[in-house]
Amino acid sequence: MSKKYLLSFCFLMISVFVFSQEKQDRIIIPHIRLKADSKKDHISLRWAVDEPLAWQKANKTGFQLKRYVLMRDGKLLEKPEEKDLGVFLPAKEQEWMKIVEKNDNAAIVAQSLFGETFEVEMGEKQGKLEGVVNKSQEVDQRFAYALMAADLDFEVAKLAGWGYIDREVKANERYLYTVSINQNTKSGTIVLVEKGDAVISVSANIELPKPLDFIGIFKDKTVTLSWEYLQLRDTYTSYYIEKSENGSAFKSLGDLPVMNMNDADGRQAQGMTFVDSLAQNNSKFSYRIRGKTIFGDYGPYSDAVSGEGKKTLETTPRISNFKIAEDENITINWEFPQEAEKDITSFELLHSETDLENTYKVVKNKIPVNNRTLVTKSLAPSNYYKIQAIGKSKDKRESFSVLVQPNDMTPPETPIDFKGKIDSLGVVHLEWKANTEKDLEGYHIFRGIQKGDELVRVTPQAITKNKYEDKVVLENLNSKVYYYITATDIRKNQSKPSVILELEKPDKVKPQSPVFTEYKLEEDGKITLNWLRSYSEDVALHQLYRQDKDGVDKSWKMIYETKDIQPNFTYTDKDVETDKRYAYYLLAIDKNKLKSDKSPEITLRSNSFEARSVLTNLSGSANRKKKQIELIWKIESKEVGEILVYRQKGTEKPTMWGTLNGTQNFLEDQSVQTGNNYTYFLKPMLKNNQVAKTEKITVEY
Repeated sequence: MSKKYLLSFCFLMISVFVFSQEKQDRIIIPHIRLKADSKKDHISLRWAVDEPLAWQKANKTGFQLKRYVLMRDGKLLEKPEEKDLGVFLPAKEQEWMKIVEKNDNAAIVAQSLFGETFEVEMGEKQGKLEGVVNKSQEVDQRFAYALMAADLDFEVAKLAGWGYIDREVKANERYLYTVSINQNTKSGTIVLVEKGDAVISVSANIELPKPLDFIGIFKDKTVTLSWEYLQLRDTYTSYYIEKSENGSAFKSLGDLPVMNMNDADGRQAQGMTFVDSLAQNNSKFSYRIRGKTIFGDYGPYSDAVSGEGKKTLETTPRISNFKIAEDENITINWEFPQEAEKDITSFELLHSETDLENTYKVVKNKIPVNNRTLVTKSLAPSNYYKIQAIGKSKDKRESFSVLVQPNDMTPPETPIDFKGKIDSLGVVHLEWKANTEKDLEGYHIFRGIQKGDELVRVTPQAITKNKYEDKVVLENLNSKVYYYITATDIRKNQSKPSVILELEKPDKVKPQSPVFTEYKLEEDGKITLNWLRSYSEDVALHQLYRQDKDGVDKSWKMIYETKDIQPNFTYTDKDVETDKRYAYYLLAIDKNKLKSDKSPEITLRSNSFEARSVLTNLSGSANRKKKQIELIWKIESKEVGEILVYRQKGTEKPTMWGTLNGTQNFLEDQSVQTGNNYTYFLKPMLKNNQVAKTEKITVEY
């Protein structure tokens, strides 16, 4: 029997499998990806391994499917009820032979699983796609095409051992399904693949969503269809397109779906597109699409899009010359082939002051098709013009732009109402009345630090707003700064300077004080403080001071300092004793080392607290015969949920050793070395969230 079922097929659009579309070079541990879909009387499951080599091995060992009942009648079960749903392997070759002649998807999967070789011949419509078929990556090809084909046919996925329908489900239960690699094989081979899981319950049939943003752009005997893909990528893996001509019934564009292959290297495609040819122009064509899930369910049709193909205007006008008269009338000449006049209805003159996109406006329309010259007025200091041809199908072709500037030697008016101030941070705020000239380019700022000296320009390019912020150093010896401004037009004509503005630097001021907003006396005796930052703009850091009101040493000590300036601060004082009074105040320090006034003091008494001791009679010994350290203790409370164990070797930093359940009263540590002291910290975690005392013991080994 030949092991070559089907190697010739074509796509409307190159497709890829929903679970493993992106080949990632950095995958370390393969995973099983599990998806679930619920109906009112059954749950469908679909899974796949996301790495080619692991996928190939897993098909030989099989998949172990288990179901756990997590909830019943809205209540969480104390212990989930487990049911083994079986081991799933691909069907035998004889089963595949029964359907491969009638089912292309089954043939692709069968060839991927059992074929001696795997070669793909692309259909005539596909063209040359050399990167798709690469014999040096045959396993990758088997993997990609098999999972793609299973995506298109859920029955094929089940035959391959990658899908299952669970009909023994109840409406009042919630389930956890897990799929793992079957390790109980005769070969003894262990395949390292992370299991997949899904939580789901049965539900009434939920309507699938309609495809989003479906549009069509009709051109000369072609239409480009596009729709939103990303939002529904987890719902639909493929789409089917249907077409209607002149109101006839919709017919499918072939048997194969449109799928996406643009999600590569971590990039996610936002939309999908499809280009179809039209038999003729000026005939109405309509299109609609619907999506299909990996479980074989079809969604509703999209809204239909309709349109007609239109012949595209191919000839573009070209402005050949222009002249400016003394009265600023502008004569524009352009070229356009006489034989192309039959394809247009008229010309239009477009104008813009900036030549930026979407700024052109029609200033003359319905210019006869045999005209090649016109006269217009200058509309602005800078005029950009285009000639646009209007096609009989309403399409348009426009020429390149030309710049026309009438002569202008007149500078702008001198700026007036010039005023300004310097704030406490040395920021200079300048403003003036805006000029009104149409050809105004902007303004230049000039600055000096000594009266009578020549002022220097501080703006590299003209600024367009009638306000400006400068920065001066407050610590310099000069106590005043001098400014004037000029206006300039687009031809670089510059106005006379404005009046000179004399500004005096402010004295340096200390920052505002931070303010306490609230506090919390923690149950374990700690004190948590909240405060608002100093709102001085030059604040550099905040400090928190504390005084022990009940202690012998009543000096104030800084206990916290931060340069991270935030709107609100929170700090928990852990270095406190229970049932004692402590006073606090805050300081802010600005960039110039100036300190704020002290904030209002706050005096608090910490809570009285004593951790509960629930682990007693803790003892330990070195069992050199078994080469281990053994600890034993007594548990005094049923509220112990678990026990966290930390171990410290000598003077090293303690590290997490492990977690014990709340009923275990012994520990055996075999990771020990002769000649060392080992200290163990046992921290009980209570179910009622109360704090229990951590017990400590040191054993010499």
